[in-house]
Amino acid sequence: MLDLDSLAQAASNLEPLPASVARLAAAVAVTDPDLNEIIDVIQYDQALTATLLRSANSAASGSLNPVKTVRDAVIRLGTGSVLWLAVQSSARRRLQRAVPEYGLSEGELWRHSVGASLAAAALHRYASASIPAEASTAALLHDIGKLLICRFLSDDTLVTIHRAQEDGLTRIEAEREILGVHHAELGGLMVQYWGFPESIQRGISYHHTPDEGVDGICYATHLADVVAKELGDERDDNPDLEAFAHAMYELGLTVDDYDRLSTETEITYAEVLESYD
Repeated sequence: MLDLDSLAQAASNLEPLPASVARLAAAVAVTDPDLNEIIDVIQYDQALTATLLRSANSAASGSLNPVKTVRDAVIRLGTGSVLWLAVQSSARRRLQRAVPEYGLSEGELWRHSVGASLAAAALHRYASASIPAEASTAALLHDIGKLLICRFLSDDTLVTIHRAQEDGLTRIEAEREILGVHHAELGGLMVQYWGFPESIQRGISYHHTPDEGVDGICYATHLADVVAKELGDERDDNPDLEAFAHAMYELGLTVDDYDRLSTETEITYAEVLESYD
C-alpha cells in the first residue's frame, strides 16, 4: 500500500500549471460562461493570448477574415477549444515524457492524450446527452496521474500488478488492490492542487470507473479514452466492457454513432499530429 499522505505531499509539490489556466478552467466550467470574464483571464497572459490568436487565424479555423482581438478569437473558437488550447500549451512538455512503468515511450502519453481530447471534443455531435465544454480538457489530462504514481512504483510492485492483471483484474483494479489508490484518482488530486474546477477533477478521477462518478463528464472521458486507445493501436488485455456499455447508454450513443465518432477522431488526430511535426 502506498502512503496517501506522501502521495498528497508529492502532488502538492508538483510544478503547477499557470494560474491563468486554472482561472480559465473555472470560468469555462459553469452553466453559462461569462465571455467578459474569460477574455479578462486571457488578455493579461501574453503567451496565452499569442497561442489563441495564432490558432484562431490558422487554416484549420476555416475563415479568411483575420482575428485581431481576444474577444473575436474566443467567439470563433468556442470556450471549450480555448480552454483546451490553454491547457495543452502548458501541459504538453509534461505529457511528452516517457512513462516506462506503463510501457509508454517518449511522446506516447502525449499522443494518447491528444486523441482522447479530440474524441471528447467531437462527442457532442453524436451524443444525445449534453457534453460539457470542459470535457475535452478532462480527456487531455485524464492520464496525468501516471506521471505521479510512477514515482512510487518499484520493480517488485510492477511485477505484482502485472500478475494481478494476468489473473483477470483490470489495471485500475490491480492498482487499487495493491497500492490502495490508482492513477486516475491521483490525476484528480493533481488538478485539484492546480485549482481546476470539480467537474474536470471528476472526469479525470472516474474516467475508468464512470459509474462511480455518475456524471456526464465521467462517461465522456471514459469513452474518449477508449477511442484514443484504438487510435494508438493499444491492446487492452482487460477491457471493462460493462463500463463502456454504461457510458454508451448514459450518453445516448448507438454503435453506429460510436463508429462515426471514431472515424472523425481518427481523421482529426492525424491532422493535429501532423501540425506538431
